[in-house]
Amino acid sequence: MGLKDKLKFNLSKTEDKLKLFILVSGSLLFLLVATVGGISLTMSPEFCKLCHKAMTPEYVTWKYSSHSQIACVDCHMEPGVINILKEKIVATGHLYDYVTAGYEEELPIKMKHELPSHLCEQCHSVTTRTFTLSGDLIVPHEKHGEKGVACVKCHSGVAHGNIAGREATKDGELSAWTDEDGKKNMTKETVRPDMDTCVSCHINPAKFGVEGVKSVTWSCEACHKSIFTPKSHAEPTWLNSHGLDAEKDFKGCVNCHGIGITPGFKADGVKSNKSTGVQAKDFAWENEFCINCHSKKPKDHQDKSVWMPNHKASVAAKEMKNCMACHSIQAPKAGETLKSPAKEVACNKCHWFK
Repeated sequence: MGLKDKLKFNLSKTEDKLKLFILVSGSLLFLLVATVGGISLTMSPEFCKLCHKAMTPEYVTWKYSSHSQIACVDCHMEPGVINILKEKIVATGHLYDYVTAGYEEELPIKMKHELPSHLCEQCHSVTTRTFTLSGDLIVPHEKHGEKGVACVKCHSGVAHGNIAGREATKDGELSAWTDEDGKKNMTKETVRPDMDTCVSCHINPAKFGVEGVKSVTWSCEACHKSIFTPKSHAEPTWLNSHGLDAEKDFKGCVNCHGIGITPGFKADGVKSNKSTGVQAKDFAWENEFCINCHSKKPKDHQDKSVWMPNHKASVAAKEMKNCMACHSIQAPKAGETLKSPAKEVACNKCHWFK
């Protein structure tokens, strides 16, 4: 009797009915176990790395994150069997991109949509959790949640150091990323929310998904329990000499006064203006915070009839660099605007400096 004959069933016999039932049930059980096992395997972070070599940077940064014990799918996939099956169907497109290297045309690889906050809230509750904020920070998470600020707007670096946003994966062989690369890209600066993000959102909430709110205060006291004022700032002569302090400790100035500035902002509108030669003064030309004060006339400038005949002596004593902290050598070109009244008095209205 051959195999073909053995697979014939006479359903009029109870014995054959039982054999067929066992065969069909066993086959279905095997398929079910294989499917569940296959899905479970493909949902592990290790498999994600094997299949998506283009995602190696994400894998090695994840290993050194606070979420290293959380599987990729816990954050990147909606819960539920139906959603799992949907994602696996979508994953066939990822497989095609990998085989054809189609992802190389869209480096750095970015998610097509932001992670919704409810996925984060599976573990993190903004209403019941006690937050361990560093220093003297005040961050009312529940208020941010009520206004529709998504978790990832502030915490984009928590799992991968925001490598896509920083374009750290824009060039090079992605599969060549090592554990050391992952560790280097998971520093405090890349993982934690920075103050620029806070200030940018407070100035323009709509950009961060907040509707119906024009602006939010960005005074220091709103987010800090205590404000530390350097001793030097309390000195009576500090306003007149702070430029010298800035030259000595420029980084210290930028730590506070470089927050929330407009990138590329030029107070005088003169795009071809030469550098003053002093980093601190160049910074003041591009910083709205500095311009707010530099736009006001010093006391010795108030009486024009006294100041103008004697300003040559002041220039000789303090050098031209001091003048350029507020004034422009060249007058603005036609069509260019000035945000600082001090820039309206250009040196070359009377002189002929190059």
